[in-house]
Amino acid sequence: MAIPKRNIWKLFLLVYAVAFVFLLVLLFASWKNTVSEYERRHESRAELFAQAVDSIFTTQEMALDVIGRELIRHGELEREPHTMPLLDSIVASSASLVGLGLANVDGELVALSSNLDPERVPNLREFEQTRADFERALDEKKMVLGRTYFVESIQEWVIPVRKALRNREGEVLAVMTGGVRIDGESGIFRSVLHEGENDSIMLFRERDGYLQYVSRAGVGPEIYTTIRRTQEEVHGDVQLLVENSGKSISEVRSSGDAVTYFSSRDSGRYIGAAVFEPRFELWIISETESQRVLQTYLNKLMVHLILFLCLTALLYYLFSLIDRIEKKRIDSLFRSSRSDELTGLKNRLGLMDSIQRKVDDERRFSLILVDIDNFRGVNDRFGQEFGDAVLIEMARCLCEAAGEGNLVNRLSGDEFAVVTELTRPDDLDAFCRNLLVETGLLMAKGRLELQLGASAGAAIFPEHGDSFDAILRNAHLALYRAKKNRNDICLFQPDIESSYLRRVHIEQRLRGALERNEIVMAYQPQFDAEGNVLAVEALARWHDEELGDVPPSEFVEVAESSGLMVQLGNYILDRSLKQFSQLLRANLPACELAVNISVLQFMQPDFADTVMEKLREHQVSPSDLTLEITESLFMSRRNQILPVLNRLRAMGIRLAMDDFGTGYSSLSLLRALPIDELKVDKSFVDHINDDIKACNMIESIVAIARTHSMDLVAEGVEQKDQADRLIDMGCGRLQGYYYSRPVSMDKVQALLTSLSDSMSEQHR
Repeated sequence: MAIPKRNIWKLFLLVYAVAFVFLLVLLFASWKNTVSEYERRHESRAELFAQAVDSIFTTQEMALDVIGRELIRHGELEREPHTMPLLDSIVASSASLVGLGLANVDGELVALSSNLDPERVPNLREFEQTRADFERALDEKKMVLGRTYFVESIQEWVIPVRKALRNREGEVLAVMTGGVRIDGESGIFRSVLHEGENDSIMLFRERDGYLQYVSRAGVGPEIYTTIRRTQEEVHGDVQLLVENSGKSISEVRSSGDAVTYFSSRDSGRYIGAAVFEPRFELWIISETESQRVLQTYLNKLMVHLILFLCLTALLYYLFSLIDRIEKKRIDSLFRSSRSDELTGLKNRLGLMDSIQRKVDDERRFSLILVDIDNFRGVNDRFGQEFGDAVLIEMARCLCEAAGEGNLVNRLSGDEFAVVTELTRPDDLDAFCRNLLVETGLLMAKGRLELQLGASAGAAIFPEHGDSFDAILRNAHLALYRAKKNRNDICLFQPDIESSYLRRVHIEQRLRGALERNEIVMAYQPQFDAEGNVLAVEALARWHDEELGDVPPSEFVEVAESSGLMVQLGNYILDRSLKQFSQLLRANLPACELAVNISVLQFMQPDFADTVMEKLREHQVSPSDLTLEITESLFMSRRNQILPVLNRLRAMGIRLAMDDFGTGYSSLSLLRALPIDELKVDKSFVDHINDDIKACNMIESIVAIARTHSMDLVAEGVEQKDQADRLIDMGCGRLQGYYYSRPVSMDKVQALLTSLSDSMSEQHR
């Protein structure tokens, strides 16, 4: 579960890192945008203010020139200083003008607007604050701006404007003067043009650096009387302001466009724009302290950060939700992977986890494997759905029989595992026996009312294995031995492991033996009462260079459990038919070939076709072949086997039921099967003369065969009195060591030749 979780949070960190980088880019862009906004704002404001200043001063210049010449034409210069209603009307019509006056070249005002007291108005050429500007006006042809000062007579701060009036020869006749209000609530020079704190608009006169006008919070008109700067100082300040624009001061003067700047002074850092007004030689400055720019940016930054944190929180929630859902899904898959879907018990993985914890903790325990006997027959007879119901009921009964404190698991198919803390062999044996008995009783009393047998194999930790694989393997070995006897229990012993290792060795050697054709065939003849050979039964024999002689019962069992039985059965059928065909070509007395067939061969879908193909290949008639099938095969695979038997019978192949009498065949079943021959098991023949029940059984089998028109073969005849008794009972075919041991096909041929010669002599 750590891998998916680690991956989901790696993805989260990756997305977060990308988002953080995007945030940094966004913040950088926001900073640049904020600075650009302030640059554009100051450029626009400086240019607009410069246009307004130029417009108002140009208008004032034209007005001064027109009004002054009109006053001169009316001879106002020859009169004593006086006020004029005409000037009052002009002042009243302008929001910016606060007064008008006409002065002679000596600086004395001769005509004034009525708001100016002639007695209180100083001589402009003699008054210190006006002298320099008045004399400059006498020298200039354009209007001259004076220093901003406070006019006592009207109690106003004004920017004086003066225009020299000349005759055609250029001689100054008079100077028209006026005052532009800078501290009112209206007009271009109203007292509040700035936007909040740390913002200002300034108007500097270039020639001497005089501050003509400023609009800034906390700054009053008194500042106009305290600032004194030379032209060089103003040029130096302006040079510092425009040095980052890439333009020189002369270029800025000539362009008329605003240039932005960043300035660092004793009072702080500023961002602003400067425009030069060439006609009146004014610098218009619009600037803001950088702190305000930073504050604006910080406000945007807070918005971005809040949004980023909200998005991060949402992203974290989504990834946490995905992580929780993924964890639940993985936990569910983990539980599902360790639980059996059908029974609800823990499966093999769940068992492994439980046992591994006990192994890690070095806690002693026992593992018991329980397997239902002949469960395949239940599935075949009643169907898969009923088989599942049996497994569910078995799981319930097994859990109830095991009791609390003991863990029950389903490994696979019909195999269950019980883990118990009992480790003493006697206690474990008693527990296993009680477990099988109680489970059987509960099954019989349950809703299905079934009587099923089961086998159990047990192993103890750590005596029988120090790991999960070892303890499970040894418990399986014990179970395998228990299932041989059915409804039995077995505790693991070392000899079981050695037997298992021998089985593994046999399996490995058997695979090679089949490839190398080391399995040889022997044939045991079947005689009639007169001593004639009626048939031979094919028997496989194997001598291995490592294992020595391996009994058929041993290597056939290994072949059935290892998946080699089909290959071995086809090998035996092919070799037997090949050698039997050679016997047929010798023109000896006719006999039949009997071959034992495994249930696994019968389960192959193309078994009948395979038999016919081998018969054609070796040129053997189907009527010469008898296939022997055990009685248990009919009981466990009736529905699958019957169609195959009918097809084989239709082809002309004879069918025999081997080991008859040891199983549970009913007469009705026997009547329904296409059987030509019954073979009496050796266990009855052995006791025919000393056990009345065995004798009665054989008599019953003889009667059954006669009633159903079947041939009867007695196996395992080893004594003459057994043969005589069987012949007296009416058994038509006899097979056993009394007549002949299994021999090679050459010896069978010799036997048949000898019998043929004897018959020829008797006929002569």
